[in-house]
Amino acid sequence: MSDIQLVSFVAASILIIVVPGVDFALVTRQTVRYGRRAGFVVLAGLFVAALVHATLATAGLSALLVSSPRLYTVLRIAGALYLVYLGGSILWATRPRRPAPVAQPVPVGAGGGGDTPSAPPEPAPAADEPHVARRSFVMGITSQLLNVKVVIFYVSFVPQFVKSGDGAAARTAVLAATFIGLAVLWWACYILLIDRLHAWLTRPAVLLVIERLTGVILIVLAVRIALTR
Repeated sequence: MSDIQLVSFVAASILIIVVPGVDFALVTRQTVRYGRRAGFVVLAGLFVAALVHATLATAGLSALLVSSPRLYTVLRIAGALYLVYLGGSILWATRPRRPAPVAQPVPVGAGGGGDTPSAPPEPAPAADEPHVARRSFVMGITSQLLNVKVVIFYVSFVPQFVKSGDGAAARTAVLAATFIGLAVLWWACYILLIDRLHAWLTRPAVLLVIERLTGVILIVLAVRIALTR
């Protein structure tokens, strides 16, 4: 590969990486909601899934998947359903709730027939709780593994910069590693930027907008993926 081809690949890769998609929505939501640790855990899931996709592409298995209409359709529908589940879960969690009834004071000497104070609402889970990290990682790796656009990227985009013949697999691996490295660098910088704005982004009104917007975006992306041929 010539230097010009490498520069072209890097430039095109950066454009692909920065375009908002499923990864953007998940990284943003988890970082804003739970802090940068959760954001980096999502990134870890994306990274592992990217390694799997790169390995399959290098071995030529991704091309076999795309060439099989049945397998491709199964992956596409599974990915769309998972995004609907994620988006629906986030929207459901932001649904309006009736405020808990205020407990009336019990007069002195009254019996136990008065209303008992209602339990306070459960606090939001801390960012360092194990299930938050586990859910963030699952979000990242599952959404990426089931993303047919990632499969198509490795099947149609990367081969444009790889000549057939001996060493093609090695060159594919190098380009895949380059793309993954650029993506990790971009997302790490983005997470740190979001963390700097954390105090403003976690204000109740702003956080509610982000949560609902994330849910809607994920469902819209799911519909687009489901309709992709």
